[in-house]
Amino acid sequence: MQCNSCQARCCSSDFPAAALCETCDHPPTFCLACLGGVKQTGRCPECGGGLQAEDMERLMGALRHRNRECAAFHDLDTLKKREEEAKRTAHRDLLGIDDGQPQSGDIEVTVLDGRRCKLRLCRRDRLSSVKRAIETQLAVPAGKQRLLFRGRDLTAAEDDPCWGTLGVPFGEALQLVIIMYETSSGSNVRRLSFDLSWRPTLVTLRSGKVTCHHLNGSCILLNRFGRVLDTVDFQKRSCSGVQHGGPSSKHSPKQSLEVDMRMLPSDCSSLFFTLSGFAPGGVTLAVFQDPSVHLRDRSSAKILASYTADRCRTGEAVVLCCAVRDERTNEWRVQQVGRGSSGNTKDYGGLYQTVRSLVDKM
Repeated sequence: MQCNSCQARCCSSDFPAAALCETCDHPPTFCLACLGGVKQTGRCPECGGGLQAEDMERLMGALRHRNRECAAFHDLDTLKKREEEAKRTAHRDLLGIDDGQPQSGDIEVTVLDGRRCKLRLCRRDRLSSVKRAIETQLAVPAGKQRLLFRGRDLTAAEDDPCWGTLGVPFGEALQLVIIMYETSSGSNVRRLSFDLSWRPTLVTLRSGKVTCHHLNGSCILLNRFGRVLDTVDFQKRSCSGVQHGGPSSKHSPKQSLEVDMRMLPSDCSSLFFTLSGFAPGGVTLAVFQDPSVHLRDRSSAKILASYTADRCRTGEAVVLCCAVRDERTNEWRVQQVGRGSSGNTKDYGGLYQTVRSLVDKM
């Protein structure tokens, strides 16, 4: 067969096995070696038809997995090597480029629970060294850190880039998200238990009876636009994918919520787990100690992570943690929050406002 683009005579395995997209009404006559630019244009070079995501994935799969003697693979491998070498060169020569930008400066790192720190960085500093500095100042292990700048995840890079290549000007602030747990495609853990607990203060009633107050655990489900889809607590104990274990007792000051990630509503993108008083004007966090969450694998009862929001000592409620779905991979990550809030079980208005404000910071 002859390629209509480069005019080279090729074997049949050098051509796509099918049309590039549904709108193509012609057999593919461009060889794989001439289709490398489709990834950038997103269109069939013969008829101009637009490729959908699944079309692009199928084409890239063909380029990766067909006969490695195909000329396209040699070209792709060469381009990949050149790209990797260009990245290494950019990192090595970063400070040798006189682009008028300062070579060092300060960056502020903020945490959702109110903590913050300031770092003095150079453009040549590696991301790994920045994470070690954060670990030293905020006691957050480097492996649990996710650094966000204007919604962009700086820690998503597979390599260890220089700070100057990340596009964060000195003087800016980063959001530090602390990871408690992440699901993965190779993991069978999809049923999680969130045990929300506290340490109550004993209260003596007028009758002389000694008792204690209780907090109430809730799970608030939101879509990616911040709209509340549902709320589960000890009064409304279930929705699709979430089950509440019922009220606490004076002998067991905790409430548990079980989540099956596979059964959640398709438009659910985040879940927020909270502890709050029961009604307006009632008890506040001031009469409790150590509001905490213990994350367990429901099947094995193994503790996966724990967190205590020890900075929240006042107010009606605290958002302990959240689970956020990655729209690209459909996997979930559980993150610490530790943000105080108004609102209670009788009136969730203040809590809804707080969790909506957190959606864009996840």
